[in-house]
Amino acid sequence: MLSRLPRHWLRHWLQGSLRRQLLLLLVPALAAMMALDTWLTYGTLRDAANAAYDRSLYGSVRAIDNAIGMAGESVQIALPDAAMEMFETAAQTHVFYRVSLERNGKIETVTGYDDLPLPRGEIASNQPRFYDADYRGDPVRIAVLAHPVYRPNAHMRVLVQVAETAEPRFALIATVWRGALARDVLLILISAGILVAGITYVLRPLARVRDDVQARSADDLTPLAFDHVPMEVRPLVDAVNLHVSRSAAMTQAQAQFIADAAHQLRTPLAILKTQAEFAQRQLCASADPARARDAAGEAVGGIVTQLEQAARLTNQLLALARVRQHPGSDAPGDAEPLELIDAVAVAEQVALDYLPLARGKQQDFGWERPQGLALPVRADAALLREAFANLVHNAIQYSPRGSRITLSAARVGDAACLVVEDDGPGIPAEEREKVFARFYRRVGNVEPGSGLGLAISREMAARFGGTVALGTGLQGKGVRAVLTLPTGE
Repeated sequence: MLSRLPRHWLRHWLQGSLRRQLLLLLVPALAAMMALDTWLTYGTLRDAANAAYDRSLYGSVRAIDNAIGMAGESVQIALPDAAMEMFETAAQTHVFYRVSLERNGKIETVTGYDDLPLPRGEIASNQPRFYDADYRGDPVRIAVLAHPVYRPNAHMRVLVQVAETAEPRFALIATVWRGALARDVLLILISAGILVAGITYVLRPLARVRDDVQARSADDLTPLAFDHVPMEVRPLVDAVNLHVSRSAAMTQAQAQFIADAAHQLRTPLAILKTQAEFAQRQLCASADPARARDAAGEAVGGIVTQLEQAARLTNQLLALARVRQHPGSDAPGDAEPLELIDAVAVAEQVALDYLPLARGKQQDFGWERPQGLALPVRADAALLREAFANLVHNAIQYSPRGSRITLSAARVGDAACLVVEDDGPGIPAEEREKVFARFYRRVGNVEPGSGLGLAISREMAARFGGTVALGTGLQGKGVRAVLTLPTGE
């Protein structure tokens, strides 16, 4: 439990800031690079120090080698004063030498320190060799040179060794390496400061976007500006603007719905109030009870009619609000795909539902469906039913008694067509687009209605990629309304 707490705290601390996450990723990476650079620097310094000191050792070896001569089978050494000065070194440094004679595989010390170790393996002639060893408890660096004796039948070599304790070179390497390490630490600190300043500067556009959002009022749904926003942040701003536009559209739809409802329900409610007051006056003030009952009954009948119209209007307003919020073919790609339904089955159910209403007006109401026809479309079944039902209801309502109304379905190319035809009064060609406007009522039309039916049908069809069009009906009279949707096959 306790071991998980620091990890959880660290995760919470990191999730709270993009700057912290970037620093946690970049600073350790920078420190690792500096550590690698320090290690490589140490190797370079070691090689450079060894090369410098090895040249000094080799110079001593050459000085001794040049002072060697042969007297018969013996070796004679006459070291000059300059060669002897190299042994007078500082207290922390010790220099050792050895001159040996290699004869028939055996080595005899001529002068110097006879316990100075030789290198492992074969020693090549006339080629200096450098190696590390421990001598008298101290690490030493040794240089050796094998010089053959050029005499007839002489199989001898003179071996010259010079050794130096490693403290001077180690001290030099440590001094320079500490300076390099201090430089790298300073570079890490400076780089971390530059990273903090750079990240802060780069993230300033995000802070401006945050300040812009925080400074807005609750009803400000304008898109966020793209000024000085980095290209990598623009997808986020695009997503926020998309969400803002959706919220603005929803808010506008809600405001429009409230305005439409207030505008359309005000008149039916005022008529209901007037008729109810009239019925109340007739029942309370009239001296003739029979006449009062007749007048009150007439008023109540008007109330019932108004209630039916108000109910129809309310249903249409609710349908209009629903279709504005329903995701359709123009919705973003993350919306759930619509189910595949049979438009013929939906139209057939609408015909059965409205058959009693048409019979009440003594209308010739028929449904024509080709045998075996199926029209699969991607749409919401309830909204498609509402769209087609509005066309059927308009045909029944605005056609006189005895009129003929025919419902049919057909496939035209890759489109599914649901058709409502009547031989009623019809709509002039110049007004067929105007009637799709909300609350539009033709001049002289005495039939009750709200002017929403066709607007709702067209908007619902558009949600599913379809259209609603009006033309001339049966036998050159009336209206032919066609709801067209793309098939989903």
